[in-house]
Amino acid sequence: MSEDEGPDAILPMAESEAGSEGDAAAHPRFGYEHVTPGPPDVADPLAAVLRTAAEDGTRPAVTDWTGTFDYRLLAAHTARIARRLRAAGIGPGDAVVLHLPLNRWAVPAMLGVLATGAQYIPVDTALPVRRRMALIQASTAAAVVVESAAGTSVGLDGFAHVVEAATAPDGEPADPSDPEELSGFTPEPVAPGSPAYTLYTSGSSGRPKGVVVSRGSLGYSTQARIDYYPPLPPTYLLCSSISFDSSVAGIYWPLAAGGHIVIPSANPMDIEQIAQACSRYGGTHMAIIPSLYRLLLETESQESDGTRLDTLRVVIVAGEVFPPPLVALHAKVVPHATAYNEYGPTECTVWSTVHECMNLDAGRERLPIGRPIPGTGVHVEPVEDGQRDSEPDGLVGELWLSGPGVALGYAEAVEPSPFATVAGVRMYRTGDLVSVDASGALSFLSRRDTQVKLAGARIELGEIEHLLSAAVGAGTAAVGVARRFSGPGETGETGEISALIGFVAGADGLFDPAAVRRDLMRRLPRAAVPRLIVPVPALPRLPNGKTDREALDRMVEQMTDPHSDPRPAEDRATEHRPADQRATESRATNERPADSRAAEQRAAR
Repeated sequence: MSEDEGPDAILPMAESEAGSEGDAAAHPRFGYEHVTPGPPDVADPLAAVLRTAAEDGTRPAVTDWTGTFDYRLLAAHTARIARRLRAAGIGPGDAVVLHLPLNRWAVPAMLGVLATGAQYIPVDTALPVRRRMALIQASTAAAVVVESAAGTSVGLDGFAHVVEAATAPDGEPADPSDPEELSGFTPEPVAPGSPAYTLYTSGSSGRPKGVVVSRGSLGYSTQARIDYYPPLPPTYLLCSSISFDSSVAGIYWPLAAGGHIVIPSANPMDIEQIAQACSRYGGTHMAIIPSLYRLLLETESQESDGTRLDTLRVVIVAGEVFPPPLVALHAKVVPHATAYNEYGPTECTVWSTVHECMNLDAGRERLPIGRPIPGTGVHVEPVEDGQRDSEPDGLVGELWLSGPGVALGYAEAVEPSPFATVAGVRMYRTGDLVSVDASGALSFLSRRDTQVKLAGARIELGEIEHLLSAAVGAGTAAVGVARRFSGPGETGETGEISALIGFVAGADGLFDPAAVRRDLMRRLPRAAVPRLIVPVPALPRLPNGKTDREALDRMVEQMTDPHSDPRPAEDRATEHRPADQRATESRATNERPADSRAAEQRAAR
């Protein structure tokens, strides 16, 4: 979809009455609306797998570090898992937990659940135990699929049925060579509005929310990719946990196109294994968060002959703000690949807008998140007067999304609901502030819920982080907050802000925190300038690779505690990463080859 259609595609929209679904949408006034024509049909990845298995069954479908399923084997394992679930009484309207690692067995498990007409809830075994237990308990599912019950680290007593993906009913390794596996097998017919999966996201509140996505939305999102991206993905590098929505694109898009999914590692942040898999299998497509992509590119440019990524043609960067200097690094290391900046909440089935990056983007202040994907509508509600100064190049407001990708809702009640029906159109209120330029391209500015007040001034953490990131080039930055509560036992987000501290990762040896702070003093209200700017080896991360903001705030609380130890701030910042993350980092470091560990350490420095 071209981004040069001009502003005539952006139409003023008058005030509309909100529907009954949630007070969040009461009488919004949208400044602009842009609805892109949708794809003509809806992809059915499950049908595509069975079709490819019948036509070209020996074509590789899913590969991990232990082996490969061709399409015939993938279809057979899918049928076997579906039959076992059906025998347990699982069908339309049911939910099945997938308690699995990121490996090739996760794919037939997903397809097998869909074939029964049920929905699946992916719980990656790499998640912390408490997190997994919380998601399993919230699911209320009667059945669970595991790779092997013997190797499961959480109790399965609460499930009426346990299906082992990698074993036959007699306990022996699964043998899909039996011709009976596919004989007479047909998926259960279900309506497009039936749930396909539920993904749990912490959201901005920190509380897990189960986002329920329909089969129609999944098929639409997949078809939109087929329509938007000219080359189909012959070899896709899957670098995302199954518990996070970027894996949805990495699984169903290649399968719908008869492509090959390559899973480099159970740890989606293992850059050495990503590079090796790309070189070995000829990876052409991948989706990756920008902070990890920066580390991958820097390592490739410094530690190898620079050819391991030569087969890449499409690199989708998503999940965090894409810093413009990273465009230049991308062009330097993989000039033969096109980078795309994708934006989209889980509530809208992975992606909603996209921007094809050009070399000139490296000089922008902000990289656009682009225009809506085929079939999606964007609606911008201007912010209230005094809430934010207008951008010099166009409208500023809160982004709402509409179209077939909007999810069914949440698995549990969430108030106020961000879903609403406005003028007969179902929409999702993102909570993101964006600007719209004269060409109709959107740029992400900040989250509305990261606005805080300090010394009476309204502070947008996203604005501070944007300026910090610009100061460290292709590095990453985040701001942590210390809160002071007025009464004993008070918790939550209502406390008075007592301190801001900026953290930067990936800065070079010339980085001068004092100079950056002086520059911020010229650009921001005095209250918005962080008390300290601390270089750190890496920002604390959630299992999906995104910044762990709760961990950042804990770091700030401890660093500003008058009773804390007097060591340098950067030493305490490293120590105050969550214990489970430090343990995960230690295990991941010990499991990687020595040369990979050294490369990452040098890149981090």
